[in-house]
Amino acid sequence: MAVKKWWGLLIGIGVLATMGVVAQADADYDQALRSAPQGISLDNIFTPGTTSNNQAAVVGTTNPAITGTQAAKVTNGKKQFGALWSTADNFFQLDKNQSASMWLYFGNTGKKAADGMALVFQNDSRDLAATPSFGKTVSGETLGVWGVDTDKRQTTSEKVAQSAIQNSWALEFDTHLNTSTNYGNAGDADSFDVGLKGPHIASNYPGDQDTYEMQRTSTLLPFYSVGYYATQTHNGVINGDYTLLANGSWHHLSLDWRANTQQMTYTFDDKNPITGTDQVGHSATVQLDRKKIDPDDSGQIRWGFTGATGDSYENNLVVFEEVPGLVDAEATATLTNMTTGKTLTDGDVLKSRDAFKLAYQLSYVAGKQSWKDVIAELNLPQNLTYERATITYADGSSNQISLAGLNEQALSYQLTKALSDENATATISLTGVAADVDTPTPVPAVSSAFKAVNGVVTTATPAVTVNPKFDLHLLSLSGNTQTVKPGVDGLVKAQVVIPDGAHLENTDITVHPQLNGTALPDFQMPAGADNSSGQFTMTVPAKLLKAGDNQLTLTVEDPYGNVSNALTHTLTVSRQLVFRSVAEASTFRNVTLTGESQRVKRSGDWRVQVLDTREAGAKWTVQVTSTPFQTARGRRLAGTLSYYDANGPTVINEVPVTVGQGTAADTDVVTDVAADWNEDQGLLLEINSGAAEGTYEGTMTWTLNDVP
Repeated sequence: MAVKKWWGLLIGIGVLATMGVVAQADADYDQALRSAPQGISLDNIFTPGTTSNNQAAVVGTTNPAITGTQAAKVTNGKKQFGALWSTADNFFQLDKNQSASMWLYFGNTGKKAADGMALVFQNDSRDLAATPSFGKTVSGETLGVWGVDTDKRQTTSEKVAQSAIQNSWALEFDTHLNTSTNYGNAGDADSFDVGLKGPHIASNYPGDQDTYEMQRTSTLLPFYSVGYYATQTHNGVINGDYTLLANGSWHHLSLDWRANTQQMTYTFDDKNPITGTDQVGHSATVQLDRKKIDPDDSGQIRWGFTGATGDSYENNLVVFEEVPGLVDAEATATLTNMTTGKTLTDGDVLKSRDAFKLAYQLSYVAGKQSWKDVIAELNLPQNLTYERATITYADGSSNQISLAGLNEQALSYQLTKALSDENATATISLTGVAADVDTPTPVPAVSSAFKAVNGVVTTATPAVTVNPKFDLHLLSLSGNTQTVKPGVDGLVKAQVVIPDGAHLENTDITVHPQLNGTALPDFQMPAGADNSSGQFTMTVPAKLLKAGDNQLTLTVEDPYGNVSNALTHTLTVSRQLVFRSVAEASTFRNVTLTGESQRVKRSGDWRVQVLDTREAGAKWTVQVTSTPFQTARGRRLAGTLSYYDANGPTVINEVPVTVGQGTAADTDVVTDVAADWNEDQGLLLEINSGAAEGTYEGTMTWTLNDVP
């Protein structure tokens, strides 16, 4: 009896010790609350689960830089179960597109962390009392939502699934790998993560038997025996090393539910925990089966966080930023260069002393509550000088915001009006000028937060650069005009006067030429003798010059977008009337003598081109003479060369005959006299019936006349 009593007392003490574990706040827990990001109050939004072993609680944050923020403490000690659920008025609506965002903290113990926590959506009949069926000991592997695998004789996954939170979908943040696979560990609730290599984020249905798979293992000593352990299927996996989760930092999570496609997208680490600016995170999208999580088709589901720990633990905390349906608000930041009128995006530039406007627009989209008592915590971009600030509401009212409180680019302002359906927007506008700089100066992106106890939104400005503003002056070293002979390139010399302190070399300058209103290819100034002479020569190819006056306009630009004055130079090409091109030799077609007279047509090698660059209206004629056609031995052709036009034939001999004419136009005109003749006009060869066989040649002389 004494022995039985003694063992009963020991067991009783053990149970009391297990049930009475209350984790004490440690340095990491305190640090987490001191560094907590801005979030919302959880009053009447989330509430701890009602199971007797639930250690979750709503706690206050201690960061002096934020206001009205409460955190959900899920677990912070060994052998704990924690669950925090949305209230009945704040169910997640499955029939509507929903978005949510929050900050998560997993402690700072890295590889020693355990076990993580889970974001859970559930329609379990136990409601706020939903919990895994732990038995006597909390299983950290479950993260407070998955099934309990503690029976090595269990051959199917059905009972494992029945021990989980039912009608649920869970997104786990698992800091501790559970990968035991031998017989001695069968049924020890430590095998869900077989196949994974490190901490991870993944999702599935805790109450669905297809989520688990039983694995068989056996041992021969001391006698043959078979056991089973459960592994878990992970969907939408985001893998990482031991810095992914428990690295002592807050991690941002965004959720996006698309009701029409029934897809959930989760994005992790999409905001910088220090600056709050957006960054590229880790994202996955999974397809949800609503029948598994909402079997009664209610269109809504309770949601929250769960956690469980074993012999190791970590501090698991959640700060909610956006809760769907409570207040749906948005914020955007727009930076406009008022000097140019351009809205700036990442990578754009302002010039020194350019005027700008920075506008933060807050928009109330929808919600159960109005967005009230909003505090704008503005982190204003550096290297901009702010002169005036105003706020304008959708109802037309506006107020000036004092800049007296601007301290190191930080400005706090509480909106005097709530935003709601009746007054849905507010725009905070700041105007001023860019800093006066002599070298390119970055204006990094900064994030600002708009905080209220029922909703927090953030937005970031674009990352831009303030470039120096220099007055570049372009001088001509070739005068204002020059005369160029036809066919000769024009050469124009110029010099750029670069202001002192500009730190510019010749090769930093780009020349923008235009000829007669048409842009020519840009080019960089060549290096001068000391690489800072500022001199260059522009060559204008002769083929681009027209007769008469040509206007060459030059500007130069530095790497910072500063453009010089426009320098205009006139190149005058002498006017002329010349043969542009005349064929060296032309032929008539070969013919077969028939004993009868014949008219021989030209071959296709006739070319008599005239270029006239004179003033419009000037006239010209082309005349031709010819020697008699004869063979190499001196036998003359029995026939004549004639010019045919509308008046009939004219014999061509030593007397000049006009065979073409034209008039100068406003543009340079090239006329091919021979090309204007058809087959029965122009120069044709007449041979008589007595012509003898042979090859006959004659010399034709073309004369171009300037007709008064």
